[in-house]
Amino acid sequence: MNSSQWVDLSNHFSNQNIKAIFSFKSFSTEGDLGRKSLAIASGFNPNSLIIPKQTHSTNIKFISGSGTVLDTDGIFSTNPEMVCSIQVADCMPVYFSHKSESIFGLVHVGWRGLVNGILAQSAKRIKEKDFSLLDYDILIGPSIQKCCFEVSDDVVDQFESGFVEEKEAGKYQINLQEMAIFELKKLGFMKQNILSLNECTYCNYEKYHSYRRNGKKAGRMIGLLGYNLNSFSYILTPLSKF
Repeated sequence: MNSSQWVDLSNHFSNQNIKAIFSFKSFSTEGDLGRKSLAIASGFNPNSLIIPKQTHSTNIKFISGSGTVLDTDGIFSTNPEMVCSIQVADCMPVYFSHKSESIFGLVHVGWRGLVNGILAQSAKRIKEKDFSLLDYDILIGPSIQKCCFEVSDDVVDQFESGFVEEKEAGKYQINLQEMAIFELKKLGFMKQNILSLNECTYCNYEKYHSYRRNGKKAGRMIGLLGYNLNSFSYILTPLSKF
């Protein structure tokens, strides 16, 4: 099911129980209440949300209960009653779902997280749970694309050279999505199980927020990932704190 305010991405995953949601610019997702509203609109239990406080770190955590998780940019869970969430405004929302088992995760991958190894940390956490990386579907959601992601001489050396294209003297365009796919494949995930939607958040002004386009005034899109449990009426309660 899709709406004019969010999209259901669940059909990109082999696991028929998985539900993956991504909001558009038209959906108000301010604060924790915005995430709860999106959860309700898309059929999730808003009281089951796991909400990481993102810091562009490489910290990845497995969480079994709802609430706020400090200094974390990737959330995984083996509890089908939980709902992972992240916020993005150009960075890559990366959805992970095991093809058959109840293990799933959402990772906020900005360029800093990418070059500092957040995907490697994600793979490490999965293997610590004794799951094979070969059994995962991965979806890279809407994010800033090569056409609009430009860096200067001061940081270009941090990126794999094969994904860098010189635009003009001292200015370079980076293909973050292809770099992420290359990294995931190198870590042991199957390339045929990885999909990038290749929608540019910067280009699509009407559809998406973009930090590079609008700066500190930019809003955020929300990604949600969890199990498609039987829907019922939910009573909003305060989120617990970790």
